[in-house]
Amino acid sequence: MSRHAAGVVTGTRLLAGFVLTAAVLGIAVTHPFDDDPIPTPVSPALVAAQSRSVDDSDRQQRALLISEDERLLRLVAGLRPGSAPYVQAVEGTETLVLTPRGLDYGLADLVAEGAAEVLPDGAVLLTRHVLVAPGARLGIVAPGGDLRLRSDATGITSLVAWKADLELAGDDGDALTVTSWDARSARPDDDVTDGRAYIRTVSGDLETSHVDVAGLGFWAGRTGGVALTGGSSGPATGTITDSSFEEGHYGVFVSETDGLEVTGSRFARNAIDGLTLHRRTVDTTVIDSTATGNDRNGVSADQGSEEVTLTGIRAARNAEYGVYFSGRPLSDGPSAGGASLRAYGNLAITGGQLTDNGKGGVRVVGANDVAIVGTEVADNRDGIVLVDTAAPTTVAGTTVTGDHRFGISATGGAATISDNRVTEGETAIRIRAASAAVTGNTVEEASNHGISVVGAAVATSVVDNTVAGRGPSGLDLHRLAPGVVIEQSGNDLEQWVRDRDNWVYWSTFVPNHPMLVLWVVILGAPLALGLRARRNRLAVGSAPYRDQIWRDRPAPRRADLGRPISPGGHA
Repeated sequence: MSRHAAGVVTGTRLLAGFVLTAAVLGIAVTHPFDDDPIPTPVSPALVAAQSRSVDDSDRQQRALLISEDERLLRLVAGLRPGSAPYVQAVEGTETLVLTPRGLDYGLADLVAEGAAEVLPDGAVLLTRHVLVAPGARLGIVAPGGDLRLRSDATGITSLVAWKADLELAGDDGDALTVTSWDARSARPDDDVTDGRAYIRTVSGDLETSHVDVAGLGFWAGRTGGVALTGGSSGPATGTITDSSFEEGHYGVFVSETDGLEVTGSRFARNAIDGLTLHRRTVDTTVIDSTATGNDRNGVSADQGSEEVTLTGIRAARNAEYGVYFSGRPLSDGPSAGGASLRAYGNLAITGGQLTDNGKGGVRVVGANDVAIVGTEVADNRDGIVLVDTAAPTTVAGTTVTGDHRFGISATGGAATISDNRVTEGETAIRIRAASAAVTGNTVEEASNHGISVVGAAVATSVVDNTVAGRGPSGLDLHRLAPGVVIEQSGNDLEQWVRDRDNWVYWSTFVPNHPMLVLWVVILGAPLALGLRARRNRLAVGSAPYRDQIWRDRPAPRRADLGRPISPGGHA
């Protein structure tokens, strides 16, 4: 091949490689609107718990849970109507059974019946399980008192009210303290390997007032710390006033409960949720309460729970969400238990603050009749997240600030998003495949998109919003599904600076286009090799070797060894 022909071929290859690379870069640069959320990371603690093989600690806790269930069922099945309080042993574990007698039992009765003892420091140590039998009532009213539930390597204790009433009370400014207690270490039990003391009501009523609870619970919700659980005998009920629940498995676990009222209380640093509403818990009201530093959610509601009102709450620094609500049906088809197919809802969040939570301020999934009004949401990874919500769902008069990916996000379903102020963060309001009315909102200092509408957002309107910030687009309508047209009018975009060259855009360019790096390598490597080969190719007529020694060295002399001598012949 001539030098000219080789040059033409190489040039053609280089041009083709350049065109392909430029095409890839061009696609990325001209489509900078991909702000799809990063897959939600799972809490490291939950990953470890779900992925590890079952160890001895898990087996031990599970076995103790089953043992506790069997103990309670056998005690209830063997109740002695009309009897005085008695002690019954089940598999070697003794329980004081408080039977109805017309008068409330108190702390002194637990001491008198041998289930508790007074320690030298004045605290009362519960040394034996207590079951409050149906129709009875136990009231521990001890302002400034200290009730400790034995919980150590030798065993645990519990307070359980079965179709009965349980009251724990201190006084304003003089709380009753309730903790697990390991006598050997002289401190609350922090090892759940062998279980831990707990308090529970079953189809009964729990009242706590001015009580500080710490270090209770293990493994499951019903043994998770303080638990209100209903069942076939009817729902549980309860009131919680000016009380705290800290460093438990759950703070308070609620299941099949009706009409729970929580006021001025605190749920902090619990291993799962601060307050969990689970399995058909209805008509729950939480007012002026806080949920902080919990390892999953501050307040959580799911499995058919509905009619939840959260007023003036503060949920901060929880590992996942400040508030999590799932209204998804209990079943998506025929099931063994014939579970309901309907969605649940009636969630109202009014006022309050949701700040610095790991995944988001609030997440609502598959619910109807949702109202989030006048809430301050700040410094969460995402602000308000709606997924498959049904009308009427409203987010109004809220303020979302700080560093976030999405200020308000609606994916699927329907929602009305109006008169909110969203400041800072990447995308202020994002609608994805949802029917939403986005009206009268104010966006400031957004760095990616002001308002973004993506996919099959049928019947969506974006009207009379004021959008300010700097990034690829103030109003992003570039990724609508084919044929989808939305209503837009009266939007003020004068204060939006469309700038695809700013540092924020380029700092997120590669994460937004991860395949770009792969294609640059695939196309760039042959291009680089071609350039290297072209640079090293020898010109026509040049010596075959760069090292002249081989050309200049004289040829080796050939040695003549003579002709071979035939057998019998002479040389």
